[in-house]
Amino acid sequence: MKSTIKVMLESYQGNMHLGMLKELVNHLLTEQQFALLMGRARMYHYLPSNLKKDIKPFQFTDTQLGTVVRDFFKDNSFCRDQDGNINLWRLYNLFTGANKSSYMDQFLERGVNAYEFAEQIRWALEGKSESCYLN
Repeated sequence: MKSTIKVMLESYQGNMHLGMLKELVNHLLTEQQFALLMGRARMYHYLPSNLKKDIKPFQFTDTQLGTVVRDFFKDNSFCRDQDGNINLWRLYNLFTGANKSSYMDQFLERGVNAYEFAEQIRWALEGKSESCYLN
């Protein structure tokens, strides 16, 4: 177990991860895209299994999504801009804020899921990959 943790920590590429996080600032969602995204995210848990198999797992609850939507309008640090847009860095932070209500056994997994979700949206906005969240 210790050796596995050591390998994981030694293989972590902090500069690459930091660069990817910095990229999130350069991509915006309009309020309409955000609303569509939240609606689709809420639908995820009710999708039939055959549709879920092609989508990365989405681990946030309806209550946590409600927190993200509320904070889209009211968060002092990460809310939408005056034009109603939100960059993916702020969106990612809204998800990590909502994740604070998770039990400890799901906290890390949901934190990773928030990052992967933001990255998927970035890829879709860049046209690098299809995303079920924005189509």
